[in-house]
Amino acid sequence: MEQRVSYLLEQRLKQQLTAPEAEELLKILQQPEYEGMVTGILSGLAMAEPQGPALDPAFVQKNVRVLLAVDKKDNANRLQEFPFKSVHRIHFLKTAWFRYAAAVILLFAVGGSLYYYNSRHREQIVSSGAAHEQPDIAPGGNIAVLTLSDGTKIALDSAANGALARQGNTNVIKRKNGQLAYESGANTRGGYGKAIEIKYNTINIPRGGQYQVLLPDGSKVWLNASSSLRFPTAFAGRSREVEITGEAYFEIAKNAGMPFYVKTNGMAVEVLGTSFNVNAYFDEPSIKTTLLEGSVRVRKGQAAAMLAPGQAASLTTKGTIEIKKDADVDEAVAWKNGLFRLTSSDVPTIMRQLVRWYDVDVVFEGGVPSGHITGEVPRNTSLSKVLKVFETSGVHFHIEGKKIVVTQ
Repeated sequence: MEQRVSYLLEQRLKQQLTAPEAEELLKILQQPEYEGMVTGILSGLAMAEPQGPALDPAFVQKNVRVLLAVDKKDNANRLQEFPFKSVHRIHFLKTAWFRYAAAVILLFAVGGSLYYYNSRHREQIVSSGAAHEQPDIAPGGNIAVLTLSDGTKIALDSAANGALARQGNTNVIKRKNGQLAYESGANTRGGYGKAIEIKYNTINIPRGGQYQVLLPDGSKVWLNASSSLRFPTAFAGRSREVEITGEAYFEIAKNAGMPFYVKTNGMAVEVLGTSFNVNAYFDEPSIKTTLLEGSVRVRKGQAAAMLAPGQAASLTTKGTIEIKKDADVDEAVAWKNGLFRLTSSDVPTIMRQLVRWYDVDVVFEGGVPSGHITGEVPRNTSLSKVLKVFETSGVHFHIEGKKIVVTQ
């Protein structure tokens, strides 16, 4: 599906859509479930260009409702004819028309949009002018170090595909797609009923890295930068347990008789079969668990809470658990889907993400800027291009070696 959507969007940008294709694209744009895919593709296409044309806001406001009106056939024709107007610089207030539609139309034209808020005004700033040239830093990639139970360290990014080690009844394999996999035998019992020794491995993800692990039970784990996962080479007994630091996304293989536990900083997340994200960085204000599918129980000492899909639990520094019933699930797992997704994020929060992914440091000159930024940028974008997009918020950045300098 993604390949088809990408083709339609490219044809639209080239103004080469046929009438049936225009109708197909409009139908896709009207379905909220494709929002992440569409915005991700558009951002990627636009960020590949050094700069993009801006749009006359009055023209956008006039045509957004027309593009998404009920008469799909007529509006598919309008979508074919929809022209882009280039202007040098635009400032306009966000109005009440459809947020998603506006984002899609704007992304067609500018390749990434940001909203900047402060106590005095709320505006979007889009610039088609080229920013000053600055050094570039490549984005992170699949970088990790696996430490076996005997202390042996394996740099996974440089290791050859295939078998890496054998531990008891388990083969440790690096697959062609770069995934680390643990393939166990049918059981964890040795001859004459003797239990096979369970060994523990640890995978460490440095700044500028990420990695995916397939656990012996078939569960999948995506690890973000500056994270680690400690896990057994085989699961035995009445439960499955792993420990993490940093951030990880889990898709747990169902096994009602053997619940799965994720432990971090004294907190435990209990699951039976589900998909969820845990953000437990030491420099974040809380440990946050966001549930996508299934159900989980979050526990810290005597405090406990059950989550339903679409909810998030935050463990505060006071040891209390706070539940958000309408969590932004897309934002929570954006990193796993290759995006920086910002929803009214303050500058320090954004900088912490950049520090981890680009392996840089940050210095604030003249104090920390106030205000919040909303927008989406692909994570496979070089740092200088990401900063160009962020500068549309009114905050200024420049790169000095491996350091981002932030000025107001």
